[in-house]
Amino acid sequence: AQSPEQYHSVGPLFDTSPKTTAIDIIGTQAMPEEFQGCAVIGGYFGGVVEVHRFSDAGAGFKTTQLPRVLTSSSNAFRPVDVGIGPDGAIYAADWFNPVIGHYQASYADPMRDRSRGRIWRVSAKGRPAIKQPDLKRMDARQLLEQLKSPERWTRQQAKRRLFHLPTSEVVTAALAWVRSVDVESPDHGRWLIDAAGVLEAHEAPDADLLKRLVHAKDPRVRAYGARVAGAWGDRLPAAKQLLVEKASDPHPRVRLETAVAATYIPHKDSVNMVTRVLDSAMDPFLTYAVRASARALQPFWGPELAAGRLETKAGSTHETYLRKLLGETSAKRAVGEEVYEMACLPCHQPGGRGLAGVYPALAGSDWVMGDPRVLAKIILHGLEGPIQSRGRTLDGTGTIPMPSMAGLTDEQIADVLTFVRSSFGKNATAVRSSDVTRIRTETSERQKPWTQPELESLFPEARR
Repeated sequence: AQSPEQYHSVGPLFDTSPKTTAIDIIGTQAMPEEFQGCAVIGGYFGGVVEVHRFSDAGAGFKTTQLPRVLTSSSNAFRPVDVGIGPDGAIYAADWFNPVIGHYQASYADPMRDRSRGRIWRVSAKGRPAIKQPDLKRMDARQLLEQLKSPERWTRQQAKRRLFHLPTSEVVTAALAWVRSVDVESPDHGRWLIDAAGVLEAHEAPDADLLKRLVHAKDPRVRAYGARVAGAWGDRLPAAKQLLVEKASDPHPRVRLETAVAATYIPHKDSVNMVTRVLDSAMDPFLTYAVRASARALQPFWGPELAAGRLETKAGSTHETYLRKLLGETSAKRAVGEEVYEMACLPCHQPGGRGLAGVYPALAGSDWVMGDPRVLAKIILHGLEGPIQSRGRTLDGTGTIPMPSMAGLTDEQIADVLTFVRSSFGKNATAVRSSDVTRIRTETSERQKPWTQPELESLFPEARR
């Protein structure tokens, strides 16, 4: 079976089919109100630029995709970077290349465009471009005032400038600025977060600012405060007690940040901050965070628990959880799991769920649970599209959705097929390396990938 902490179980944040390489958060008056706080992402694989709106989902987030900003029918459109510019427009760096694969095509493929590229600018009708202040002429106090700007780009650049100014000057100005801002402003919490970020960049912990963060009314501010408490926990004695308190915070995201922050304090007792989270309602995000955090701290609490020296109530939920986790430490990973992680994971994803509209899911696939010779042939020679998967046509462009993995040894192929067949569905018989060797020999003259019709003609029972 799959290792419990090998992959997270909460699923992808963005419901999108293209593979992506870039993200930015929209926060500018040059864009419509409905775009504020949304993520803009570049999908280089599908040739799109998308916008996704965030909403809360317990301790985590979920997103809803808005109408796409850019799309193209040309397979050369490759937005590999996107971001909001100083004028408030969305900029997309277009690699402009029809050939991007390193499995499917040679690096020397003449179709690779090595000389051209494009930058696209997307602005909103009826909204003027933003004019930025002259940040380079400002001192620390003036730069801190720019943290009140409604423009996210301005705030980011002001913080960058503050990082490069003398620490003593910045810290003195930042602490004075925090005391001077209007506590009744709806932006007060954001100002505290930004000020904390400035002090973090200068490695200048401040106990008073930390207390303001963790005691704020806004749970988003308290969540950030918990994160800062972890970063400053080795220098501020009060930070540890604040984390103990935040482990029981009424908002789940604060509790999640507390569990993660505890891992930055390398001590056996830090795990108690993590397990306290178990006393409140859990969700998939918290479940994953608590497990990963407890596991990260295990070198400190594990030996103490085993020796009976860890301060935790005997028979309590906390102790039971840790003892169960400690007992799972020696569980072996499936033999073929490392091969899957190395060769298959980027496309077929954790849990074999695939990539919607691009790569087929392995979980629940008839091919996976059927005759293993089908999968062996695909691994040895690849598979070219289009293919039908669960009623959908994938990759109708005629490219190769599955490259040849013939470089794997017969034993590695047998191991990964056994892992896939036993992990992503019903238990199936193991695949022997001798079977793979025989198939490799029988198909040694084949020079091109398989197609779905070919495989279905050879193995009628393999129809999806």
